[in-house]
Amino acid sequence: MIIPVDKIMAPRASLDDKLARLRELRGQVLSAEQKAEVRKFISDRSNLVVAAAAALAGENGIHEAAKELEAAFDRFLVNPVKDDKICRAKLAAIQTLDKLEHLNAEVFLKAARHVQFEPVWGGSEDTAPPLRAAALVALARVEGVSSLPILVDAMVDPAKDVRTASAVALGAVGTEAAGLVLRLKIRTGDKDPDVLSECLGGLLAVDPKENMPIVAEFLEPIEPDKCEAAAMALGRSRLPEALEPLKGCVSSCRDPELRQQVLLAVGIMRRPAAADFLMEIVATESEETAIDALSALKIYRADSRVGQRLAEIVRSRDDSKLTSAFERDWIKD
Repeated sequence: MIIPVDKIMAPRASLDDKLARLRELRGQVLSAEQKAEVRKFISDRSNLVVAAAAALAGENGIHEAAKELEAAFDRFLVNPVKDDKICRAKLAAIQTLDKLEHLNAEVFLKAARHVQFEPVWGGSEDTAPPLRAAALVALARVEGVSSLPILVDAMVDPAKDVRTASAVALGAVGTEAAGLVLRLKIRTGDKDPDVLSECLGGLLAVDPKENMPIVAEFLEPIEPDKCEAAAMALGRSRLPEALEPLKGCVSSCRDPELRQQVLLAVGIMRRPAAADFLMEIVATESEETAIDALSALKIYRADSRVGQRLAEIVRSRDDSKLTSAFERDWIKD
């Protein structure tokens, strides 16, 4: 019996074939047919394929894929440890839904509450903190002030990533109530300086004028971790008012490593006055401090004005180590 050609079933694509096809589509402007192909891949049984397809959907703004992304998230909740190790597919789905500005809070709520313990050497480990963290940021966007209860709960999550994301989300909510939660957190403390820094940064986002003095309180070199956390929060804020407290902290720092971090915080302000302050340090301070300030100025490498002034300063100082540092960081090949 001869089987007609149109009845012969094409061989099922392997996992490698699917992943290779998704790699082919990266960086392209997708046609309608290719977008439909990506949506079909989101419905695949493999978490690796779904994660790659979800990323493509986000990259290409395929808003129509929201339905498939939600379905994929729910599908990988059924037997997560077996079917979606380290939450690859679920995390990609949530990140893409947020990137697409999806408005259905339910899927983000489920993600924000998900805990996934997986076996590791000597016990088990929760692999879901990045998922919860991504979901919290999305919830703040979708729900605003209504997300406060879950954000408050997340401030005591065992995972640093989740507490950090909660602080960022509270700053984005930006209400007085959100600010009070952040204020309570910095007063009660956190064992991780990065979480403290994000809480301080969130306070500045909520109300810079009221909270600047509170953040500046932490610029005490006798407590290096807290001081660095506050300095980075001030630098990331890029607020003009942040420069004076940072300048005062630089002058009071005796620990070279801490001073280096505070100078870096001044640099990331990306303000002309901050660059001027750092260049003054290069011109007048000790060799070690001048080199640290020069390093903090690398963020301004695209600014020819800064480069020209620095070249003149370094030339006038006639210091071999300073000259070597300048040539290494500023002279392009």
